[in-house]
Amino acid sequence: MGVTRVARVTGLDRTGVEVACAVRPGGHVLQVCNGKGLSYDDAAWGALLETAELWAAETVVPDAFVWGSRAELEGHLGELWGADELGSAGALVAPRLWSPHVRCAWLEAWNLSSGEPVWVPAQGVHVPPAGSPGVGPVAVAWTSNGSGAHPDARRALLHALLEATERDQLARMMPEGWTEEVIQRRLLRTPELRERAPAVEALAGALRERGFGVYLFDATPAARTRGAVGLPVGAAVLVDLEEGPVPLTAGYACALTREAALLKALLEAAQSRLTDIHGAREDVAAADREAARGFAEACAQVRPRRRAADMPDLGAKAKGAAAGQVRQVLALLRRAGFKRAAAVALSSPVEGLHVQKVVVPGMRISELL
Repeated sequence: MGVTRVARVTGLDRTGVEVACAVRPGGHVLQVCNGKGLSYDDAAWGALLETAELWAAETVVPDAFVWGSRAELEGHLGELWGADELGSAGALVAPRLWSPHVRCAWLEAWNLSSGEPVWVPAQGVHVPPAGSPGVGPVAVAWTSNGSGAHPDARRALLHALLEATERDQLARMMPEGWTEEVIQRRLLRTPELRERAPAVEALAGALRERGFGVYLFDATPAARTRGAVGLPVGAAVLVDLEEGPVPLTAGYACALTREAALLKALLEAAQSRLTDIHGAREDVAAADREAARGFAEACAQVRPRRRAADMPDLGAKAKGAAAGQVRQVLALLRRAGFKRAAAVALSSPVEGLHVQKVVVPGMRISELL
């Protein structure tokens, strides 16, 4: 993959959360990928898997392409989804570059409901570096959203589906971002966390002892919300009470259980601090200190009313094999109105590693960081 080293940057901050950086000097999208966890092995593993996702997106295999316009290929290739149907794999941002008569590269995916082949525009899957084979006029904003890598193909697919769901559900729950109403209605009560998510409260307690304000939120859309999937979505806000150089960060996650969603969100909030501190990401803007201070004060003044028990939880169903978990997620997606979902098996940098990219038409992509 071109990784020259994996750096343990945990000691640059005082959260105690393990964070690792996989350094890839020749990377096209990013040269540094981060991972986090309760152990260094988990953090390093996460950094390398994220690197594999980007490597696969950047690695174009023209032999896998079929070229033509939708009008030319319709009825000859099988089911085709256009660039305007990519959903979780990228929004159409240049409509003039897309029509049934525009010739572009297509990739084979498989429909996750029927198991039948479906073809999608390669521009929603690949982000070619300079000098790579082209994919045709690019009408879609490429995103890493909905990608997963793992030695177990089903776990890679599960990760990809949960990531795509997280970004979509956040866009529905917080279409205007963080508002006063969201803070007031969705902040979780601490006593409930001790009972319903003990691992989360243990980490939150350790962070408070290190001088942080910790605020955890139920970011799951209400059941009546159009497109609500019914999987728990957690959000975490980490405030530096010592008012250091990184005043506030946030993290988000979707998982099968409420405890996993909240724990992953809190770990991501801690990782976001180190992303700023070690300074290897040029795509991350500096925080607005005044806005961060106002946000922190708003959180501190709220009397939490939301219970952790209000968050959905798959319970025993979340403890089965990955294949069964994927089926559970797909069933929830269909019930929420996402009738179509497909996956592309991308090239892998090493034998035994699987990289998956999911395409779910109709899904939105939140821009919350």
